[in-house]
Amino acid sequence: MTKVQLPEKWDYEADVITVGAGTSGLPAAIIAAEAGARVAVLDLMSHCGGSLHLIEVGPSFAGTDLQKKQGIEDSPEHYYRDGVNIAKGASELWRVFADHQLDTYKWCKEIGIKFGELWAPPTHTAIRAMWAKGNDMVRCLEKAARERGVEILFLHRATRLLSEHNTGRVVGLTVRAKNKVCNFKAKKAVILATGGFGRNRAMVQEYGPVFINCVPLMAAGHLGDGLKMALAEGAATKDIGSAVRSSYPVDAEKKTGNLLFPVVSGGIFVNVNGNRFADEGMRTTFYGQVSEVGMRQPGGGVYWAVYDSKIRKGVPSNQLEKVNEHKGDTVEEIAKNAGIDPEGLKETIDRYNSDIESFGYDTQFDRKTLVGVKGTPVTIDTPPFYAIKGVSTTTSLKGGLKVNTRCQVVNQYDAVIPSLYAAGEVTGGLWGSAGAYLMGSMVSTSMTFGLIAGRNAAAESSW
Repeated sequence: MTKVQLPEKWDYEADVITVGAGTSGLPAAIIAAEAGARVAVLDLMSHCGGSLHLIEVGPSFAGTDLQKKQGIEDSPEHYYRDGVNIAKGASELWRVFADHQLDTYKWCKEIGIKFGELWAPPTHTAIRAMWAKGNDMVRCLEKAARERGVEILFLHRATRLLSEHNTGRVVGLTVRAKNKVCNFKAKKAVILATGGFGRNRAMVQEYGPVFINCVPLMAAGHLGDGLKMALAEGAATKDIGSAVRSSYPVDAEKKTGNLLFPVVSGGIFVNVNGNRFADEGMRTTFYGQVSEVGMRQPGGGVYWAVYDSKIRKGVPSNQLEKVNEHKGDTVEEIAKNAGIDPEGLKETIDRYNSDIESFGYDTQFDRKTLVGVKGTPVTIDTPPFYAIKGVSTTTSLKGGLKVNTRCQVVNQYDAVIPSLYAAGEVTGGLWGSAGAYLMGSMVSTSMTFGLIAGRNAAAESSW
């Protein structure tokens, strides 16, 4: 760890500097500004949003008015148990999140974010996800930040943290902007909200080499800058060895679409031999775990979503436009057209249909729902039949910097690095090391911890 000499002159000053104008960075900036701090947000891109721009399914909150109107039993305590028991996350982090996430939901509505219908996300034990377009959320967050006087500086890439030699307090950053290196002073604190490192191929190779050929779908700015800067200050990591994980599958040829849609509408996943390999309803497994199993199937890391014409009616048309569907009037024909073993697929579908007709669920992998806790499996028996060849992707990472419950970054001895905070995907601890995840929780956890980080950063004494 090499300390950088503090500059004699600062090019810019603010009380709180947030690095990253996305899901956690903007809430952090807004709440810090509301507390009276002068706040600046730096982002290496030319726009706000980060990965939030890519979100189509919205966040997950527990104990909401929407749930109560529909008679859905849920609570913060229920969410906490899902986080600890299913996501295998650190209990202290899930405790803080569960206790504050409902306030985040209400805060989102106060700044103008609108939430749509509820839906059942995979692995959650309650229907608590709500539709919300990421782009709409970004617009509300950016508007709220600017209205509170937050200065958002685009094309400003933070490259190094600056700290006092004797105390270790973080007091600023070096920033590259327009081919010029500037010194930014943070009188109260720096908040790292830079997202993950999924677009940094060298870091993916180091921390998750098995996923190096997955299609990266995260924001282009996820280059690992926040992680690298904090590590240079002696920060510890949490679950970094399992940070890189598979996500949902996309069309193997077009690298677009989302093969979960036809599957959670009633279809199945099969390998090149026509064999299923997981519970497609994902009651107890995150879809990334399913696609990781798919990656290990014979055939070079590819697998297929197979469904019939009645199931196809439930798939959003905008998703079907993004994929290359193979079509056939019989199961054998669709198998031949898609490159799947015909006999194997016919045997698999016959067994699957027989289970559904005889027992009402699949006995091979215990599929009892369409998705999560919702729906009932249906037979695949109405021609024409369809298949899409898929390959796994990476979207969000599940490990990073180690933080305490105040979102302060800590070192290997769990000692706080003074005036350094972090929130969102750049941090670890919520998802354990077992490959588990609660779909839709990345947005709600990032926003909640962003608010916590911003509130605590604004309360720091000035340097």
